[in-house]
Amino acid sequence: MKLIGVDTRRLKKEFIDLYYRVYARYRTNRDNFNHSAANFLHKKDSFSRNCQVEPVLVSDGGQFVARAVLLHHPRLDALQLGCFEALPDQNEAVDLLLERASHLAKEWGTSKIIIGMNGHLTYGLGFLKNHYDLPAVFSGSYSPEYYPDYFSGRGFIEHTLSTYYANATTFDPPETVLDKAYSGISYRYIRLNDLEREMLILGDLFNKTLDKTRFYFHKSIRESCEMIQAIRPLLKNSNIIYAMKEGREIGFVIWHPNFNEILPENGRVNPLLFFLRCKLFSGRIREFMINTIGVLPEYENMGVSLGLINEIFKQVKGVYRGGETGFVWDDNSKSSIFCRTHCRDALRQYVVYEWMLGDNQH
Repeated sequence: MKLIGVDTRRLKKEFIDLYYRVYARYRTNRDNFNHSAANFLHKKDSFSRNCQVEPVLVSDGGQFVARAVLLHHPRLDALQLGCFEALPDQNEAVDLLLERASHLAKEWGTSKIIIGMNGHLTYGLGFLKNHYDLPAVFSGSYSPEYYPDYFSGRGFIEHTLSTYYANATTFDPPETVLDKAYSGISYRYIRLNDLEREMLILGDLFNKTLDKTRFYFHKSIRESCEMIQAIRPLLKNSNIIYAMKEGREIGFVIWHPNFNEILPENGRVNPLLFFLRCKLFSGRIREFMINTIGVLPEYENMGVSLGLINEIFKQVKGVYRGGETGFVWDDNSKSSIFCRTHCRDALRQYVVYEWMLGDNQH
């Protein structure tokens, strides 16, 4: 068994193809994040070009059995073992990946390794721990049930996170609570036809509202703009909502239909056909995703988060059955309580591993 650097066209193809071999038996998976791996392999966007990157495959007797992109962004003091995939029963291959990650982290001058993160929090996060029978949601992570076994028990710090589900027919916050969210606060949709200007606002809000979130680090305006541009054909103005006070944007929420409902089961997704299917068949979708929400710290106790969520539900009632949130760190008590209060049910659970270098784990 040996580690191989991915530096040729053939090896890059093998790297991408391994994903489909791993998920061949998982009918509930959807091909949402393999394009992120391709971005790092080919340096397709500003974010990947700003990273130090070493993609690697593990070969066993001529067959590729595991892969990872070892990467470091200068704005996060950590090496990430990202885009990880492996066939079952490949503990030795995982050991090789961890050994290389440890060596490279020291070479690149980083103090820790994060396992289960794929470049940024916006590119999928964590290994799934439950509900493997539920279809993957658009922008949500999915992974085989044996992935946590590869990393648990090694002494790494385990950070858990959850998503929540809100039923569109039962979302009904008390009027007295909702009134607070509209007291001196208004809401507006983004103007996608003026995206460059809007991204100056939205990118700034990303960084100011999410900077206390574990493992979040600032994106440049260009990096954020390219992220939104990538899904621009899927968005309407009403999918990104700002909270406004005295003419200033103080919070935002991004939501969208769960486009995975109209994707084929566990097959390769052609981007052009994907966008076409979304345009033609979006009326068949019955679930949505609350992707990201953020409120400036000085306005967090004014009910703004609830107002933003309410603005979504004004649009979705009678159209969608319900929606799933993006991830919430389980030790983020304020966000967890908010979700349990207004979304009711915790749904999927994930885990991310943190290896502090200098410790004797592994």
